[in-house]
Amino acid sequence: MIRGVRVSEMQMALTNKADYAVRAVLDIARHHPSLRTRRLIAAAMDLPGNFLSQILATLVRHGILDSTAGPAGGYALARAPAEITLLEVIELIEGPVTLDQCLLGGGACDWTQVCPLHETWSEAKASFTRRLAATNFGDLTNIDQAIRDGTYQLPAHKSALTKRLGKLGADGRRRICMALDAVANC
Repeated sequence: MIRGVRVSEMQMALTNKADYAVRAVLDIARHHPSLRTRRLIAAAMDLPGNFLSQILATLVRHGILDSTAGPAGGYALARAPAEITLLEVIELIEGPVTLDQCLLGGGACDWTQVCPLHETWSEAKASFTRRLAATNFGDLTNIDQAIRDGTYQLPAHKSALTKRLGKLGADGRRRICMALDAVANC
């Protein structure tokens, strides 16, 4: 496990804490600039309420969210959704995204001895981090709304993969999805 991102058999996923933080910020961004209660956020995003309270407090403490106390209170973004990046929220919760596990040796990469994959892996990590930094919650709320409206179009390279998966039939797709540990996304 690395901070914020789990790498196992070349599959990357957020830790629960980072996942919940991203989902909470996304829900609040959907309703920007209105206030959202912890209960509404938890219900909308299927999050555990007690753990969510801790995450929301961290997001407030670090200037991602503002909180208003009282019966009409709740949480709102401290900045516009387009000014908050996915990388910022993940790193705030889990620390810097590091992909320093050596692909060949299984342990920490030996930075004094370069392995054949060292440069490729370093470039992949930099690209991954750049992509997270370039993705903001304004973009994510627009995509989310298009998905909910049924108007979202996958980019061409993802659309081609979806078409190929479609030709496999339900059982073939299920087996591939299970192998990719992405059943929920297929």
